[in-house]
Amino acid sequence: MRRRDAWWLAWPLLAALLLLLGYPIVYALRLAFTDPLTGASPQLVNFSQLARDPLFWQALRNNALLPLASVALELVTALALALFLSQRFRGRAGLRAIVILPFALPEIVVLAMMRYIFVPRGYANAALAALGVSPLDWLRPGSALAWATVVLVDAWHVTPVVFLILLAALAGIPEEIGEAAQLDGAGPLARLWRITLPLLKPALVAALLLRGVDALRIFATPLVLTGVEGVPVLSSYAYHQWADYGNDALAAAAATVLALLSVTLSVPLLRLRAEDA
Repeated sequence: MRRRDAWWLAWPLLAALLLLLGYPIVYALRLAFTDPLTGASPQLVNFSQLARDPLFWQALRNNALLPLASVALELVTALALALFLSQRFRGRAGLRAIVILPFALPEIVVLAMMRYIFVPRGYANAALAALGVSPLDWLRPGSALAWATVVLVDAWHVTPVVFLILLAALAGIPEEIGEAAQLDGAGPLARLWRITLPLLKPALVAALLLRGVDALRIFATPLVLTGVEGVPVLSSYAYHQWADYGNDALAAAAATVLALLSVTLSVPLLRLRAEDA
């Protein structure tokens, strides 16, 4: 009886999800496997066209490597900040607020700021000029520097999320454990490696899962900073095909590939989370 009552309570939400998510997914899949010229389906003509487009392969590669680099940078930076700001010292609350600030800003505001910083006459080159260093073309399409800039901006905006997860986990570790290890002669690095990190593993896995899945959806950062073909990803490639060429079927095919990539890369993270639970 309780199970039946639970289903009755849940069905409005399930119906809304089916309407808002199920129908668009089914429609996009049907569009991806339909020949836009003949209307015949199922056909692989759209995927064949993707395979012949060099820009698609660049987008596919970037969609795998950009999240990997960004999440790795976020984890390392957030862990260092959490370890530092978990200590007791004057002004700690203010520094925590500063660290969290980037995530409080809307994404469009962050990207507008970053454009002003990294354009040829932006603040980054002004700082380099003050140091006597030649200006850099930070956002030149297709350059390694533009790729690294996208990673840096994406990580800067989202690192506070990982920081908060790890900071909360550190607050839950009893201080007595570290103090006992220190009395036994364990140094700071030994305590970090043998005590803190093992106890932080559930939080690290949770942060990796949260950001790993979310980072695969990267879209606005490379698009706003470098344009469609500067540092292409699958979502911006699909947008490019739909908005600039009006090719709905090819855009749906690219979105389908992105969905498959997301599922493929998310499964190991979900398994890691299940093993840790």
